[in-house]
Amino acid sequence: MEPSYSREQKRGQDCYRAKEYKEALRCFDAIIARSDGPSLSVLDNRAATYAKLEEFPKALADGRQMIHISKAEVKGYLRTGQILQLMGKDKTALGIYEYGLKNVPCTDEDVKLLRGMHDKLARKCSASDLSAAPKVMDPLKALPMELAQMILQNLSFRTIVSLLRVSKQWKAIIESIQALWRHLDLSKTRKNVRFSSIKACVIRSGGTLTHATLSHYDSVNSDALTYIASRCKRLEHLELRTGISNESLLKAATMASSLKTLILLSGHEVSLDTVTRLLAQSKSLQHAEFYIRTRGHAAKWEGDLSKLRVLKLHAAKDSQGSLRLELDDLFTKAPQLHTLSLQTRTATSPRIASDYSPLTSLRTLSLTDVDIATFPCLPPSLQSLSLINAWGIGSRSDIADAYMTRNDFSALTSLTVSAARFLRPVAVAALIGSGKNKLESVDLRDFDASLGIAALISAGHLTEVTELRLSNADVSDDLAALVARCCPKLQAFDASYNMKLTGVGVKALVLKEGGIRRLNLDHCVGVGSDAVEYARGKGVVVQFTFPDNVKSGKRVRLG
Repeated sequence: MEPSYSREQKRGQDCYRAKEYKEALRCFDAIIARSDGPSLSVLDNRAATYAKLEEFPKALADGRQMIHISKAEVKGYLRTGQILQLMGKDKTALGIYEYGLKNVPCTDEDVKLLRGMHDKLARKCSASDLSAAPKVMDPLKALPMELAQMILQNLSFRTIVSLLRVSKQWKAIIESIQALWRHLDLSKTRKNVRFSSIKACVIRSGGTLTHATLSHYDSVNSDALTYIASRCKRLEHLELRTGISNESLLKAATMASSLKTLILLSGHEVSLDTVTRLLAQSKSLQHAEFYIRTRGHAAKWEGDLSKLRVLKLHAAKDSQGSLRLELDDLFTKAPQLHTLSLQTRTATSPRIASDYSPLTSLRTLSLTDVDIATFPCLPPSLQSLSLINAWGIGSRSDIADAYMTRNDFSALTSLTVSAARFLRPVAVAALIGSGKNKLESVDLRDFDASLGIAALISAGHLTEVTELRLSNADVSDDLAALVARCCPKLQAFDASYNMKLTGVGVKALVLKEGGIRRLNLDHCVGVGSDAVEYARGKGVVVQFTFPDNVKSGKRVRLG
């Protein structure tokens, strides 16, 4: 810059500091008029002067010209941003600062000043947006549709249906998302559901419905089940909690070629003949549960049941007569079963135990309310065994022990035995002892302590057990102390309905090596509230219901 220009610029700056803005502007205008290309400093001075005179458009033009002359200089961005802020255009100014941070080299010492102005304005804009935001906003409009759909898919079917009533916009959006209608769940409904409502849900799914749970359904209108089976070729799971005619059910099973799970809960009982026909017609069925009305007829297992993996058969509460399941034929037809549950008073012949050994993949077996004289033959693959109210097991002691001891329980991890009063000590030892290295859960509720529970625990057969239930099994303080010593991995203990247990036994369990997490002391009349509070104070979750007719249990020093 020529010396005369330098003197003129200094004079203009002095006028600016003296607040003589018009005179300062004449000096800067004169310099720019005489120069071929004005310098950044003169443009910066004139832009500042224009701003003081509130001639913001002219000031902004000088600022933009500074940026055009040199994008690598900080001055143009700082001046332009400042002017835009004076004009109330904070977001535009923020964009100018962001643009400058992209173009100014990071080695420039003044870039820190530019970044500071950017960050300060960014915080101001953010706070302004929050304060200006409406207190109530429509999530289906505010959120991306993909995110809104993910949230909706985590809601229950009943909630999704209720959201249809929020607004016409919500109804249109929710009805258009097929994925929300693939699981038809009417289990939470309080009133009968009309066929038209079920039909609407199927239409919304576009025929892609895969799961259907029907409850509070008008049984007079059996066409709905047929409609679902015929329109939804991907139907894999069908659960019925209300009565539907057997004819409709059989017809639907024939049409539902992809059906893998069929569950008929209490309230929809069927005959044994209907069960066998359903299994024969459902070629792809893998999981089946039925409540059966007994009529004394023997089961005739037909068709290919090789895909069946889970089968649960329960006798209805009001059933009369025998339930002749013909298990040997069933096992031949369904050799790949891994879960079998039977609940009936005459599930097998009382003369000899059923042979479950052909089911080489069987992992879970549950026998409830069965009357069999001898212990069944079981496959070595068995991991969970449940015998509840199996009152006849072991009554023929001449062969019961032999059948028991010849079974291989090495894979057993879960065992439940309840009210099996004929089981002899040797049988119990075979059940628990042979699986001593793997048993994790043992349930001996309503068990006769004279069968040698203490001896089994002392022998170290329950060292790996993490959950032990001895409800109504004559548990005393001595037995509780034995459990504490011999079950180092025990985390949950059910001692409910035991009259002999007191705070002494509770303290022993709480102080066992490795501690304990949960205790069930319901209706233990010998346990006082002080023992319960002591256990809870040690971090143990205690379930305790104190009998109304008992004021307190035995007082024990627990500290």
